[in-house]
Formats: sequence, C-alpha cells, structure tokens
Amino acid sequence: MVTELKKKYAFDIEVVKKTSFGLLQRASLPKFPAIEIDGAVVFEGCDITTEQLESAIRQRQSA
Repeated sequence: MVTELKKKYAFDIEVVKKTSFGLLQRASLPKFPAIEIDGAVVFEGCDITTEQLESAIRQRQSA
C-alpha cells in the first residue's frame, strides 16, 4: 500500500520496527501502528485503509 502511494505522491518513508522500538521507548513516539505526515500524527493506534491514508496525504498536499 505505502509503496504504491509513495510512487504516486513522492514522499519519504521511515519505518520504526517493533524490535527497534525497545531502544526508543524513552523517545516520544506515537502508539503503534501510527502514520505521521509532515511532523503531525494523523493516525495512531489503529489500522487504516489505503483510501484513508490517501485522503490524509491529499489534504496535506492541498494545504
């Protein structure tokens, strides 16, 4: 899902794996799973659909 949207909207992806999370527990990270766009957490602690993610990307690009 993200790979297709990355090609369409040209954005960078940073993945924080649960195994890496143990090292970063003291950092202020959102609850898994989470999506952050331009420094703002837009989805946190829930699964989302491709349509929801694409809508959030479009909203931020048009702002």
